[in-house]
Amino acid sequence: MAPPPLLLLACAAAALLPLRPRAAPAQPAFPGPDAPAEELLRFYNDLQQYLNVVTRP
Repeated sequence: MAPPPLLLLACAAAALLPLRPRAAPAQPAFPGPDAPAEELLRFYNDLQQYLNVVTRP
């Protein structure tokens, strides 16, 4: 006996669900004013990338 088509469709959708891209990346967290320069540089680079993704048309 073949499985119902709805069950096959649900299994296919569940298998593909993790492959969907996220709508937007997570906003980077500010490391604090006393963070090392390398960490601040990484934060500002991540922030620029975040703003580019969020504000693109």
